[in-house]
Amino acid sequence: MSKTRTFFSDLWYLRKTIFTNIVGVIVLTFVSIYLLMWILSFYTLHGESVEVPDLVNMKLNEAEKLLATRKLDFVVTDSICKGAGIGGLIKEQNPRPSFRVKESRKIYLTITRHSDCTVNLYYNQLIGRPREYVVRQLQRSNLKVGKLTYRPGGKAENTIIEAYVNGVPLFIEADPNANEKPPTEAKKIPQNSVIDLVLLEGVDALPQYIPNLICDTYGVAEFTIKGSQFNLGTVHTLGVVNDTLAAWVWKQSPSAGKNATMGSGIDVWLMSEFPEGCKEEDPLPIDGDDNDNGDDEEAVPEEEQIEG
Repeated sequence: MSKTRTFFSDLWYLRKTIFTNIVGVIVLTFVSIYLLMWILSFYTLHGESVEVPDLVNMKLNEAEKLLATRKLDFVVTDSICKGAGIGGLIKEQNPRPSFRVKESRKIYLTITRHSDCTVNLYYNQLIGRPREYVVRQLQRSNLKVGKLTYRPGGKAENTIIEAYVNGVPLFIEADPNANEKPPTEAKKIPQNSVIDLVLLEGVDALPQYIPNLICDTYGVAEFTIKGSQFNLGTVHTLGVVNDTLAAWVWKQSPSAGKNATMGSGIDVWLMSEFPEGCKEEDPLPIDGDDNDNGDDEEAVPEEEQIEG
């Protein structure tokens, strides 16, 4: 009897010990997790973040004060030309506005320069050069090609003889008969300036045909006009046009097919809706969709077939 009582007593003690150990493990696990989260929050400021303010178009000294109130720092990583604006303005930021970051985080800024950005242009870069070469040179220098004016004469077609900025002569071809010498010093031109060019038509130059622009988007029409050695004239709009590049040409003057001298202007009329009477281009066929039934496919002679 005493042995039986001792057995059940030991069994009860064993169950109590196991239960106590399980509870202890569970409690220890929760305590460890809590301590780990507390340690992480201590070192990484977990759960504590600030919102990045919008700094674009703000002066640098103003942005510095605003960032200091949120315990944020900044680094100027790049500068761009100020254009028509003023220097020291923030134009780009990273992280973006409203993004949440930890305190002491650095905000990377791009600001405008205080001095103008200029390009050095030389006489030999433009005068006497073909149009394609000059256009590439100007675009690489962040300059824009403006109006193209053609004059009769010259041996080579599309040769540059004059260049203007805002109507002011930049370079004019020197006349050796008048003892004129080409200038050697560079002219400083602000970036994004528009350069108007005067070109020669060439001895054998013929009148060009006006291209058909109707049913094209404005972007395509502008590319076609310049590629055909004409100038874009007046742009008219019908109704509300929110996206000019995607607007459709429904009228042009002069009309397509007429002869005109190179450099002539072409006026266009735009509308947002696809013009009535225009035909949308069919999508390109997908391989395998053209000859599903095999009726129109030409038979290939056996001797011309290539084994895979």
